[in-house]
Amino acid sequence: MKYSKDKLLDIGIEKLKNFGFLNVTKENIFEDEVYRYHFKKFISLRLGQENETDVVIKELFANIEKKDK
Repeated sequence: MKYSKDKLLDIGIEKLKNFGFLNVTKENIFEDEVYRYHFKKFISLRLGQENETDVVIKELFANIEKKDK
């Protein structure tokens, strides 16, 4: 299944909220180290399933790496 950036963010935020991170939003998911870590793990599981989604995931990885530095 093909996922857009917004869809991956929505699913990732939902998963993080299920883990108890109730304050996570699209605005802060890349700002908080813990949110980034868990979101990266989530999208990593989707890597390799669909070429177009892989492009989106790699863009999200780039956003995460910028913030990790």
